[in-house]
Formats: sequence, structure tokens, C-alpha cells
Amino acid sequence: MKKSYPLIFLLLFYVTANAQYVQKITSINYYGYNGLNPSNLTVFNGKLFFFGTDDLHYVDKLMYTPDGSAAGVTVVKQIDTIKQWPSLKHLTILGNSLIFNNATQLWKSDGTATGTVPIATLAVGSPNFVVLNNRIFFAGDATQANPMRDQLWATDGTAAGTMLVKTINPGGPSGISHLFVSGGRIYFSANDGVNMNQFWVSDGTAAGTAMVKKLNPSGETYPNYFTELNGKVFFAAEDGVNGTQLWKSDGTAAGTQEITTINGAGGAGLQPSTFTVFNSKLYFMGIDRGAFYQLWSTDGTTAGTTLVKADHTPRVYSGFLPTSMAVHKDKLYLSGYDSLTGTNQLWATDGTTAGTVKITGFAHGLNPANMYSFKNKLIMTGNDTISNETQLFATDGTTAGTVCPTPPDTWGQYPFYPWEAWVPFNDALYFKAAYSYFADYQLCRYTENPSGIEQPAETGITVYPNPSDGVFNVVLPLPVAGSVIEVYDSKGIRISGQRAEKGNNAINLAGYPGGLYLVKVVGGLKVVATQKIMKK
Repeated sequence: MKKSYPLIFLLLFYVTANAQYVQKITSINYYGYNGLNPSNLTVFNGKLFFFGTDDLHYVDKLMYTPDGSAAGVTVVKQIDTIKQWPSLKHLTILGNSLIFNNATQLWKSDGTATGTVPIATLAVGSPNFVVLNNRIFFAGDATQANPMRDQLWATDGTAAGTMLVKTINPGGPSGISHLFVSGGRIYFSANDGVNMNQFWVSDGTAAGTAMVKKLNPSGETYPNYFTELNGKVFFAAEDGVNGTQLWKSDGTAAGTQEITTINGAGGAGLQPSTFTVFNSKLYFMGIDRGAFYQLWSTDGTTAGTTLVKADHTPRVYSGFLPTSMAVHKDKLYLSGYDSLTGTNQLWATDGTTAGTVKITGFAHGLNPANMYSFKNKLIMTGNDTISNETQLFATDGTTAGTVCPTPPDTWGQYPFYPWEAWVPFNDALYFKAAYSYFADYQLCRYTENPSGIEQPAETGITVYPNPSDGVFNVVLPLPVAGSVIEVYDSKGIRISGQRAEKGNNAINLAGYPGGLYLVKVVGGLKVVATQKIMKK
């Protein structure tokens, strides 16, 4: 019999070059309260660290996987005995240590049980941690007051080096938020008890920590969305007259300027948000008139702040509404409203009105969000065409190349609620999601290259011939009562389903195009077996 090695080679090349995969890595604490629920995914010393739980009491622990596999998941240390509530937060790299906190203490870890120790007894606020000059800065309260009386603190990872930087509000909480590092300074929002919430800066010392400028002479400023562009920090803030406008600062009072006064004189203001830097300009969502949220850009000057893309179709959420943006290769991708279909789709722009074009045309809208550039694809969350629920999508920037990789099996639930982050590690993109069972949050990953990524346990499933011209035979041991065999295409769309029988089960894909498909055996609320198949 003549062997068709060239055909096999071409098929393998097709799978490797074109396939994209989403894989649920772990099944730890399955049917537990939120499953493993990995959070704060952080790559440190060649390992993927995170907070998670492996018991039904839902006690948060510091964990890691050395290679991204389920077999490598290791508990470093259990910090608390708190049940039914995550207690660990702010996992942050500082030199050769990981710094984090629970409700009452600041901790450090070198990745081992013996090297995971408390640094200080200290309540830590909810804002983010930032690193400046080999120290971590954060909002803390040594008195453990309730409500918290947070002030500006710093740590170098030692007990002696954990100290109060400055008491911003001697009479109560300072409300520190939106910590942002740029040019050797920390920019943030804070309340000193006299001037209400204003714009602050710190160089890491008590003397160098001060209110930059009282942007709103009569009330709160609430500066946020800090972003660096061309050596300046851009942000949104309330001025007390023109509403919330676009500002820039070099960290000095004289160098802090209001760029816009759009929709001012008692109006809501420009209300800038969703800041993204692209081609030496800052792109953002803002109001042009009434309540129409549009796409804007600025070069840092008033004259250079212009409207890029607008839509004035009356609706509940008015305007073009670019609520999510990300730069991928040489374009800025964003979500946007399509007036013709009344849906939110994926768009791309070169920075001009004419160069802002729609990519997708999903019937119910893609509703793209949480965009992230990874290798050759732009990754995001969006609504699939079957369940209309949130799934992972990948795009190469074309309509045909915007797909929902497998598996989209969420039983009509929300696999990405709450979404946290995409984290690249070992040639794959890691995240948490609840596939197969509501609220069973596990460690998952996306990869463009299937080689080297282990397959889920097949529990005795056999598929032949594979590849096939159309008819595949799925051979099963005694299946779970009521189990079914489902087939999904490369976009994650379920194309067939049938009752699983012991022995041979024929699947006919003669009417479908050639390519990669996924066969799943589902028993009850759980996927018990999966197998990739290739139709010639």
C-alpha cells in the first residue's frame, strides 16, 4: 500500500499554521465555590504564580505552576483560614521577591513555603501597588482602623524598610487611588482633609509628596486615567466650571494645564476615558455634544485635540462609544457602534476618519472588550453567535480571520465574569474562565501553536480515520448516562450533537468544509472527553 507522507505533512502543517486553541488547564475544586478561581496571575522566576483555592472551604493560597500545566500546580503556602472569600491581593514583583497582602498584613515570598513570610502588620487599601526606585508604594493604615484611614506607605521588602512615607490626611482617610508612575514620580488622587480630592505627586519622600495643583477650587477633582505621552502625564479631572476635561502635567503646578473645555460652562464636560497611545497621539472616548460618546485624539494641545469618528444615532447609549481599545501591529483596534445594524462591532483605525473602518458584522453584535495584542493576533472578549454570551475571540484584523476558538461551552453562562487579565507565559496566553460549569473558574490558556500543548485526558475515546474525507467513527467505552457527542468548528460554533452510545458512533461531516474540528463527549454538566479531528 502506498503511503501518503506528503499529504500527512500538509495536513499537519495546516493544523499548526491555522489552528488556534483555548484550553481549560485545571479542574481543581470542581463544583467548589468558584472552583480554583485563580487571580493575580504573575510570571516570576520562570513560573506562573497566582492566588487560588483547592478546598471546599475556599481558603485562598499562594500557588504556582512551573510550566503552565495542571500537573505542575503547587501550593506554596496557605496564608489565612478565611472561608468563602478571597483574602490575598496585590501580587507584585519587587526584585527577587513577590509582595502581597491579606486583610491585616503585608507579605513577601521567594516562591517557597519557608521564604513566604509576613513583613508588617498593616491594613492595605484597595488601590493598586506601584514600583519606584526598588520600593513598592501603596495606601496603608498601621492602626487597622475601620473604616480605613489610609496614607501613603512604601516597602523595600523588609520589615525595617516598610514605612509611612507621608500622612496626607491627619484627620482621616486620604482616599489614595489611581497610583501611576512616570518620569521618576508617582501621580495619584488624594484628599488631605482640607482641599478635598485633588491631584498629587510624590518622588517617594515625605518632602517630595504634595498636592500639585488645586484643579477644582470649589470641590472634588477626581483625577484618573493617568497615561504617559511624550514625557507628560495625561489624565481626566473635574475643574469645577467646565466639568471633567482633559489635562496634562509634568509634575509641577506651572506645568499642569487643562487642554480642553469642551461641553463646559456648566455642562458635563468632555468626560475623557479609555486612554490609548497610538502613533504619538492619545486616543480616547469623549462626549462631543449632548450625550454622544465619540472617538477623539490629541497631540497634547488644544488645537490638536480633534474628533476622529462620530455617530449621532439616537439610542440609550449614544454615540460611536469606543469603550475598549488596543494597538496591534500598525493599527488601533476598538469597539464601536454600527448604525446600519444597531450593534457594537470591532473596528480598526489608522488615526483618520476615513481610515476608521468596521471589521466585523455579527448579527447580534460582537461587543468586543478587554483587547490585548498577543503574537499574530488581537485577543479580546466578545459575544459568540450561538449563545450570545461572552467568549474569547482572536482576530488577524480581517472579517474572516475573527474567530471564537474552542471551547465555547459555558452552558449559557458568563465565563469571563469577572474578567481580570491576559498574561503571556511559555508561548501561550493565560487567563481565568468558567468553562463547562457556571462559576467554575479555572486556569485556562490560548495558543496559536498547538505543538507542545498537552491534550485533555481522553478517557478511552478513539476516533478513526483521522484525517477523514467526512465520516469519522468515535469509539467510546460505557459512557456516562445521558451523555452526548458534540462537534464544534474552528470558530467555536456547535455544528452537531447526538446521543453517545457504547462502542462505535458515526459522525458525518461530508457537508462541511475541510479543516480542524473538535469532538466533545459531554456527560451531565461536564466535558468528559475531547478529541481534535481533521476533515480533508
